[in-house]
Amino acid sequence: MEAPKCNLIERWKLLDKSMRPVDDLDLSILCALRENARISNLELAKMLGVSEATVRRRIKIMEEKGIIRGYAALVNCYGVENSVKAFIYMKVDRKYIDKVANALMKENRLVTLYRILGDYDLLCECLFLSMSELQDFVDNRLNMDGIISSVTHVVASAYVPCEWVGI
Repeated sequence: MEAPKCNLIERWKLLDKSMRPVDDLDLSILCALRENARISNLELAKMLGVSEATVRRRIKIMEEKGIIRGYAALVNCYGVENSVKAFIYMKVDRKYIDKVANALMKENRLVTLYRILGDYDLLCECLFLSMSELQDFVDNRLNMDGIISSVTHVVASAYVPCEWVGI
């Protein structure tokens, strides 16, 4: 078996190795786990040409350091619900930003919520079942104290889809 290639290796190869929190073996383990979190330690050890104990120890250390935060199934939401994905930028009165963020975090259609810099203050990524559900969200849920304005962008297609939601 061949060691996995992934975008972590490509992104981190230009970094000074002494500055990285992981070495090349750890990076290969991370890439393999991102590709298949259910791979056994023995299979991984064979793939990387190291002992199973080494793989088990390295994974445990990365878990303890918080580099590996957990393991999850990647669900293709589009395969289940024909989702409409939207990015919504919001300009928010600064004294209301935490209140608005806390209210938005309770929304079941929210995938991510970011505090951003620039022309807008918050960016949320949402999945909706339909355009009318999106419109209802913008008209009613974003009609709260503190939101000055919002801009919504609907995703038409994905060249590189999000691994977590498949869109």
